[in-house]
Amino acid sequence: MKLSNYATKPASGLLFALLFVFVFFACEDDNATDDTVDFDRTALLTAAADNLIIPNLEALQSSVADLSTAVEAFVQNSTEQNLAAARTAWVQTVTDHQHCSAFGFGPGELLLGTYAEVLGAFPINEAGVEENILDADFNLASSFATNIRGFYTVEYLIYGNGPSDAELVAGFDQNRKDYLVLIMDEIQTEIDGIVSEWNSTYRADFIENDGTARGSSVSQYYNEFVKDYENLKNFKLELPAGLTAGQEEVDGTLVEAFYSGISRDLIVEQFENSKNIYFGRSRAGQEFIGFNEYLESVVGGPELVRDTETAVEGIDAAIANLPQGRLSDNVGSNEVEVLRDLLQDNTANFKSSMSSLLGISITFNSGDGD
Repeated sequence: MKLSNYATKPASGLLFALLFVFVFFACEDDNATDDTVDFDRTALLTAAADNLIIPNLEALQSSVADLSTAVEAFVQNSTEQNLAAARTAWVQTVTDHQHCSAFGFGPGELLLGTYAEVLGAFPINEAGVEENILDADFNLASSFATNIRGFYTVEYLIYGNGPSDAELVAGFDQNRKDYLVLIMDEIQTEIDGIVSEWNSTYRADFIENDGTARGSSVSQYYNEFVKDYENLKNFKLELPAGLTAGQEEVDGTLVEAFYSGISRDLIVEQFENSKNIYFGRSRAGQEFIGFNEYLESVVGGPELVRDTETAVEGIDAAIANLPQGRLSDNVGSNEVEVLRDLLQDNTANFKSSMSSLLGISITFNSGDGD
């Protein structure tokens, strides 16, 4: 027993000494200069909300309203002239949609998924749409299917898949008109709701929640930006080009906007919005704080910014080099594969490297492994 008491004394002294050293250096660390740049995330969120997110959503709301008016005019007087006007309004709507598809958080999170996953789903289910048109008891609100609603179902109805304009107009019976109006009403209701919420309470909530943890505005904004970028690569190019693992052949019918043939244009628009988010630019070109400036404030960030700028220049050149005309006819081309590869290479910049340097976790699973 005496031996035990004696043996514990040196241990107690050692413990005290170690505790003293720990406290001393802890105090030293508290007084040390912090080399980390204090970045103003509130300013980033404010600039994004006021210069990009809300203006883009309001532009989409306006074009949806115009499309609804044009559709109503076509339904009331189904002529080829009114059909052409509806198509013109639809093109503007889906062009504006490309500049909003990355904003599927907060008000953009709908019951069945993000607004882009619900209203921007493609390819649509032609057989399902035709079945619903003939079903007098069909209830869109009770349906969980996203591929029978939204922008690209409207496209299918007003462009058709094969018939001439005259044939399409002649075959637009009352059931078809009713379904078109039904789809348009849902689109307008959802977009109006998103914009209203942003302009009432959500803007302030978005700006205030300026941390980087999961669920913070910075995390949601960043994750939706990266997911939207990957969706461009995966679904607008890789899948229809037959480049996804396990695919055996190309399938041009899988492209976005297959019926109208403007797939190539929409790729341009969506990547433009990706750049606007990253570099901090409004759709009109006004500059503000972006993720690149955030990266400039952290160790290793300036190098990543330079690498990303080089990668973006290469992607821009590859997009410009895509064959003109319908992407569905050229989706198996070497130019499409080159663009897919460059987008894939830059995924590491936007996703793994950027996430690591900014300390923002990736909260979605794309299956890319980046």
